[in-house]
Amino acid sequence: MKKFFLYILIIMIFSTNLSADSLILSFFQGSTDNLFQNSYTETDYISSLRFSADKNFSRLSIFTQGNYSYLYENTNLAYYVQDLGLDYVLPLNRKAAFYFSLTGSGAFYRSDYSDFNYTSLNILTAFKSYLSQTSILKSNYFLEYKNYRYSLFDFISHSLQVSLDKYFQTKTTLKAELNWGYKYFIHPYLTEGSIPQEGNYYPQGNYLYHGKGYGKRNYSGGQPALFVPLTQGGGQEIQNISIGGLIAQSFGDKIGLRITAIKQWFISGENPFTYIGEFYMVENPTYDRFSWDGYQVGSRLTFLMPWNIQVNMGYNISSKEFPGIESLDWEGVSLGVTRQDKRKQFEVRIEKNFPKFSLFLSYSYINNHSNDQIFDWNGNYISAGVEWNLFLGERQ
Repeated sequence: MKKFFLYILIIMIFSTNLSADSLILSFFQGSTDNLFQNSYTETDYISSLRFSADKNFSRLSIFTQGNYSYLYENTNLAYYVQDLGLDYVLPLNRKAAFYFSLTGSGAFYRSDYSDFNYTSLNILTAFKSYLSQTSILKSNYFLEYKNYRYSLFDFISHSLQVSLDKYFQTKTTLKAELNWGYKYFIHPYLTEGSIPQEGNYYPQGNYLYHGKGYGKRNYSGGQPALFVPLTQGGGQEIQNISIGGLIAQSFGDKIGLRITAIKQWFISGENPFTYIGEFYMVENPTYDRFSWDGYQVGSRLTFLMPWNIQVNMGYNISSKEFPGIESLDWEGVSLGVTRQDKRKQFEVRIEKNFPKFSLFLSYSYINNHSNDQIFDWNGNYISAGVEWNLFLGERQ
């Protein structure tokens, strides 16, 4: 923990010495009754300290941000994430511009979860053009490379997105977007001769059971398992495509409604792992937008209350299928069907902004129904926090 706070201090001093144009520090305290988001409910409390800073040099800017999260019951899941990057804006004319960004980042967990430690490189290029005073065309390309301590997770991904926004005098906004993604796990399979000699790894038939905490499934001392096929090695690709849309409507100056939807399909490939899970606030390299096909629909209602208090209420539903992931019984035996989840989520957030800081309180409830019994669960999540704008603009 001392090392994490030392990293934060060094970055903050570095940012301040650069006369940062913005320096933001935030802290929040949260709690949940289902940390691992499965049928084995587990309560925990999370404290998170974050900061971000940037410095502008004409069209070029340097930015950094860090996040340290501490869990009170599952202390070995505490982690620190650090990003450092630069971006550049290249205007073409009054109506169009290119944007470029290069970011390096790293995540550092304690020993029991150190398999999730990674370093990454991200490249983003984007183009934005005003087709008219009321319509905007946007496109971007994103490249991501991640290198994990547990090398089976290593991957490189590409994504392309094109979107069109249209604004109307009735305070209505419409948006349509098309996305294509490609993810390649570089070496997700183990051969018989490459089984690690350290850690909780147990061969089971034609699979390798990786038992360093990832949820619970009737294994002693257990937190989740990954089942990794033992093969002759090689990579695994996943390719998908999605279409999405948004409609937003303002009702006067104090009420706004937004509805979003996305439909996603697999084009080729599938997840190379036979068991995956998701965790509250913790990134899982096996569970992301490349792991499912199906749809999501969301709505959000925003109110501006007296004393400029903003209230956001959201309701989302989703139906997802996970190609390559089989539903298992309580003993970890395959049921012979692909895992399917249907989820409903309600959330509310109350926020009050002051000149130098803002306060917020949020609550969400998730009900996840799955044909894999361990993922048939519900959970409550509540958090409160404060964000400070500690320094803005050039120093006096």
